[in-house]
Amino acid sequence: MADRDTGASLIEILIAVVLLGTVVVAVLGALQVSVIGTRIERDHAKAYQWLQSANGVLQAAERVGCDYDPSDPADPLDDPADLPYADGEEKMRLRYQTLVRSRVVNPPDWDDRQLTVLYPVKIWDGSRYWEPASAPKSCYDVDGYFLQLITLEVTNPNGDIIETIEVVKRD
Repeated sequence: MADRDTGASLIEILIAVVLLGTVVVAVLGALQVSVIGTRIERDHAKAYQWLQSANGVLQAAERVGCDYDPSDPADPLDDPADLPYADGEEKMRLRYQTLVRSRVVNPPDWDDRQLTVLYPVKIWDGSRYWEPASAPKSCYDVDGYFLQLITLEVTNPNGDIIETIEVVKRD
């Protein structure tokens, strides 16, 4: 009488273990990709929401003029703390940055320094936006052109740039 196969051989067991291990590794890899993708999408959503809030604050706030006179008593925003600005562009940029950082609610676990007004705040001359340093004139407010192009940037807590928006500010 011939011997009957009474069970699985060692080779069959090893193949089954390898196949099951491959399935487990694939499932864990898919889970990791899903978790990372969800975290990145969540950070982008928070950044976009933060930028939209900053846009609303900028649009509702009083416009900061591009003219610069550190001793202008007619400017209600001028005070001794404003004197260190080097020029009108720096004045606009830093005042807008202070404004959005102080009035926009940060997402949980995000710091207000992660919301930045980027250099330069550009000015409109009636036909195009200029970087004030390279414009024919450093300010066109006296000509009646009050448009400013402000670029806001949000970085996540790790320091990666995730969202940027350009805002047109007008009087």
